[in-house]
Amino acid sequence: MNRSKALYYKAAALLPTGVLKKMAPPASLLPYHHLVSDEEVLHVKHLYPYKNVRQFTEDLDQLLRRLRPVPVEEIVQAVLSGRKTPAGCFLLTFDDGFREVYDVIAPILYAKGVPAIFFVNPAFLDNRLLFYRCKISLVIDALLRRKGESSLVKGCEEILRVSTIEEVIRRIREINNTDQELLDRLAVPLEVDYEGYLAACRPFMTVAQVRELAGKGFTIGAHSWDHPYYDLVSPEERQRQTLESVKYVCEQFAPPYKLFSFPHSDAKLPQSFFDRLPAGPASVDVFFGIQNQLEEPANRMLHRFNAERPDLPMARQLNGVLLWMLLKKWSRRYRVRR
Repeated sequence: MNRSKALYYKAAALLPTGVLKKMAPPASLLPYHHLVSDEEVLHVKHLYPYKNVRQFTEDLDQLLRRLRPVPVEEIVQAVLSGRKTPAGCFLLTFDDGFREVYDVIAPILYAKGVPAIFFVNPAFLDNRLLFYRCKISLVIDALLRRKGESSLVKGCEEILRVSTIEEVIRRIREINNTDQELLDRLAVPLEVDYEGYLAACRPFMTVAQVRELAGKGFTIGAHSWDHPYYDLVSPEERQRQTLESVKYVCEQFAPPYKLFSFPHSDAKLPQSFFDRLPAGPASVDVFFGIQNQLEEPANRMLHRFNAERPDLPMARQLNGVLLWMLLKKWSRRYRVRR
């Protein structure tokens, strides 16, 4: 977290939470995570930080002291009827379907009686395919471990058409769904075995595990088929990724509602995406984005905030989120414009 954000959250922590709750726009708070683990997760290590079990549990206890965990049905029915989501409440969501959802997160939530939505990508379930972003982390880790081997580094530089190891790492981080074949080429000199890693580490949940979570009362949603950047694919592919992943989730896990969270970010998504979607039973009931609690009622979209930064405990982040909502309300910039 940069210095300005740290100062912002430090200042927000000085304000009384109760006052901020009353003044901020009425809405349920929607923290999102990807995983929680006490272990080093190699396929995520070089992508983003995540909280350990103690940090996550403390965050959850802070939320439970100040807010009510709201059932998914209350949230969805509010959106579908055009009402505000319940104030003084929270709903947790988790993207990507990592194995830690089943192994670590769900048992904690189940023991505390806290509902959640788990958004999954059908392509990754049963560990049939390794997400290209996970490949990025594995490749960077292999490169850092072997950066003293000049011929190997030179080979990577030639593949990426750059001239230093720093540029190699920067370029690897920039790889997306349009040029992900570069990761397969880099795996050869770096001796990264993606299929072996999938088989040994099993980074994603199985279909059976997700069904078990659904049977315990958790809600399953779709997160696109294989997690592309939506602004880098065609309008037709966006629609396919959305509708086919939702259809798969409904057929496999029978959730009570069709819920969808956008992969990566929804910030560059045009209004035409929503306008092109079919109406009726084939469509999505509620969408989830990541634009920090902003409102988007016209598209049945709820916006979440990132809660998995280890350097920002929920006790401090909660005030920051409420203050942000209040500032957006005062500035009349509280709704997403597409």
